[in-house]
Amino acid sequence: MLKNKINISINDFIFFKGKYFLTIIFIFNSYLIFAQTGTPADTTQSTYTTVTEIAIDSLALLKHANDTIQNDTVVKSIVSPDAVDYIIDYSCEDSMMFSMTQKKMYLYGTGTINTPEMNLKADYVEINTNENYIFARGVPDSTGHVVGKPVFKQGSNEFDAKSIKYNFQTRKGIVRDVLTEHSQGFLHGGVSKIHENKEIHLSDGKYTTCNLDHPHFYIELTKAKVIPDKRIVSGPMYFVIADIPLYFIGLPFGLIPSQNNNTSGILIPKYGEEQKRGFFLSNGGYFWAINDNLNSALTFDLFSKGSWGTNLKMNFKKKYKYSGNFDIKYSQNRNGEKVLPNFTKSNTFWVSGALAQDSKANPNSNFSMSLNFGSSSHNSFNAVDIEQFATTTTSSSIAYQYQKPGSIFNFSANANYTQNTSTHVVNLTLPTISYNMRRIYPLENLGTGSKWYKKIGVSMSSSFKNSVTTGDSILLTPGTMNKMKNGFRYTVPVSTSFKMLKYFNVSPSFTYNGRVYTDYIEKREISLIDNQDSLYQTFTRDTINGIKHPFDFNFSLPVSTKLFGLYKFKRSKISAIRHVVSPSISFNYRPDFSRDLWGYYGQYYEDRTDSLYSYFEQGLFGYPPAGKSGSIGFSLGNNIEMKVKEKTDSTDTFKKIKLLNNFGVSTSYNIAADSLNWSYIVTRGNTSLFKTINLNFNASFDTYIRDSLNRRVNTFEIDENGRLARLVSAGISTSGSLNSKKIAKSKDKRSETPFYFPNTEIAYAAFDVPWDVNISYNFTVKNIFNTASQEYQKSITQTVSLRANLSLTTNWRVTARSDYDFSAQKFTYSQISLYRDLHCWEMSLFIIPYGYLKSYNFRINIKSSVFQGLEYKKQKSWHDNF
Repeated sequence: MLKNKINISINDFIFFKGKYFLTIIFIFNSYLIFAQTGTPADTTQSTYTTVTEIAIDSLALLKHANDTIQNDTVVKSIVSPDAVDYIIDYSCEDSMMFSMTQKKMYLYGTGTINTPEMNLKADYVEINTNENYIFARGVPDSTGHVVGKPVFKQGSNEFDAKSIKYNFQTRKGIVRDVLTEHSQGFLHGGVSKIHENKEIHLSDGKYTTCNLDHPHFYIELTKAKVIPDKRIVSGPMYFVIADIPLYFIGLPFGLIPSQNNNTSGILIPKYGEEQKRGFFLSNGGYFWAINDNLNSALTFDLFSKGSWGTNLKMNFKKKYKYSGNFDIKYSQNRNGEKVLPNFTKSNTFWVSGALAQDSKANPNSNFSMSLNFGSSSHNSFNAVDIEQFATTTTSSSIAYQYQKPGSIFNFSANANYTQNTSTHVVNLTLPTISYNMRRIYPLENLGTGSKWYKKIGVSMSSSFKNSVTTGDSILLTPGTMNKMKNGFRYTVPVSTSFKMLKYFNVSPSFTYNGRVYTDYIEKREISLIDNQDSLYQTFTRDTINGIKHPFDFNFSLPVSTKLFGLYKFKRSKISAIRHVVSPSISFNYRPDFSRDLWGYYGQYYEDRTDSLYSYFEQGLFGYPPAGKSGSIGFSLGNNIEMKVKEKTDSTDTFKKIKLLNNFGVSTSYNIAADSLNWSYIVTRGNTSLFKTINLNFNASFDTYIRDSLNRRVNTFEIDENGRLARLVSAGISTSGSLNSKKIAKSKDKRSETPFYFPNTEIAYAAFDVPWDVNISYNFTVKNIFNTASQEYQKSITQTVSLRANLSLTTNWRVTARSDYDFSAQKFTYSQISLYRDLHCWEMSLFIIPYGYLKSYNFRINIKSSVFQGLEYKKQKSWHDNF
């Protein structure tokens, strides 16, 4: 590469007065040398005699000049008025040529010109110092295709062109067939003129978001002016699709914004049609860019049959501090005609938003907020998608967490609001305050060596809650706050672990649960007279204010171990099978907190019997349980693996295959109960088949019979019916996935090179169609006792779900989903979508063929958001089904 850098002055003559003198002309870092040697007659004047044109290396010349000039040499510089006073850096990969007579320099092979004002690259660059311009163009290769076209950059403007002629003194230029990226799109220009202020005038321009040299669509700009980083101002303009001009889609003038920062402006609405609400324009309005940290948008929805809605959105962000958004919607939904009796009108609102503290703002604390609430019927009319329509439970929260560095304690405060739009029930918790201590080992420094008591760990969690559950329509009434319940709970678990007899793991634990309530209830009998004038007894509930502290505790002692079995094979591909058995036994004890000793329970008379109740059964954190529990739990886990040999070219390797991930059986025996000591026998297991299918199964059995009222009786099934246990419920679920990559065990060589049929020149290319399928199946059976027929009846639930994706080509994609209920013998939900990538356009088809969400949506549109709303759309909304 030929490269140099100097401070340029056009026609800058430097005269050296002395024994020898040199006349040097600097032209764009190249040196055209005129030299004469001799002794002047008068050393006080410069004398010129014979001049010889010499072309020498610039570095050698400078070295010669330095060696020749003496210390007393006087240098005089005469600067041309046409000189430029900045550095020009040039280079090329092929060669340079100089023409002294025409004062031109030529760069061949990726010529590059760099100045503080601009940067230019091209395979052919011509520099004319006489007229002060640079000309650049591409050159044809051996096939006639033009390569190395000029790439010009000036400020924020960068473009490709067929040719460029630029005056480096006036900073003006002419560009032909320009192509530049501009305002999220591409700007083409026939003939363009660059001005000193970096503005560009062009004729026969095209603006598009298609990145091809010959775009699929564009806006024809008959003449335009480009103001960098601001806008494009155009004269008459019209749309062109597939080289077909659409003059009816045009304007006498236009503005295309081109700003990197937020810009306020009008939001173009979308159009459509619904059967119930009529034709509509949606999401049209105004976007307001307040500043770099805050912007907002106010949009409207208008329907031809009278419904309307408005939406205010805000987005905000403070770097290294916080970020969030806020969204409030209000709508009036009308159904039917005013003069008809079935006419309805409803006003709904919805509020959503989020606020998140940046983690860099404070590493020890965090604040966040999430809002999502509104009218229960809002989503029925205004849901934007099926998922939002099907959602019936929403929640909002405000949370703050803090932990002091190096402290074992942490603090959090929360407020939560949960709303069920189907039942119209809301739950407000204001606040929930938690104070927790992480696990510590208070005895770890006691004594020396490894002792069991050093592993005794203690932790603590506490929480205060104030909550109310009520209807959404009466939440803000004065009486709601009086119904709020509150309480305080704290839990202190103490545990340790150690080995016993080398092979048994023992993990004893003790847990204390405390509660504090500010009121409690008492039930008392009252006598009432029914419609037949008969006297009957019932009860009433009284709420009594007063601080109470009900607590409970329990103790647990589990012991577990593992047994390993190994069977090795000889002269077989299977090397060995290993069976791991994990037996466990545990003892759990809890006192009977319903005894009068504790004072947590009372009795009332109902239906001629005494009923037991807890004074704290309405408490937020529950109440101490009734009944003594001293249960012994038994469980047995199983895992089976197989080791298989894999022969390679060098040595044998082994691969593990899991035959059974887990299969467990568990039950318990309550030694403190006077009857019905055995609990259900529960089995659970899971495994994987062929690395693609996951299989889960479970079942529960009861060893006791039931009476005619479906109550457990202290009689074993084996004594009454001759069977060990009765099946209560069982279930099996499986899910698996297949895709084209899993099916293809190795890459087909035909995908790399075409395959030729023998003795022919006929070839075919490999056809690769990526796809994937996900299938899930659920089966549940329950034995339900029918008190009317006094028989057990089986209740079976059986469903299957299918998800599939198919890419016919790189541009065609098909997705499908379907759910089938075997019990109802019908499809519960199905959808099919088809997508075609049309380069800068896209086509989509979404169909729900049946059900209450039956609908379709067909759309062809430009991908870029710049042309949002320019589309063809045909749809049937699922809103019309209600």
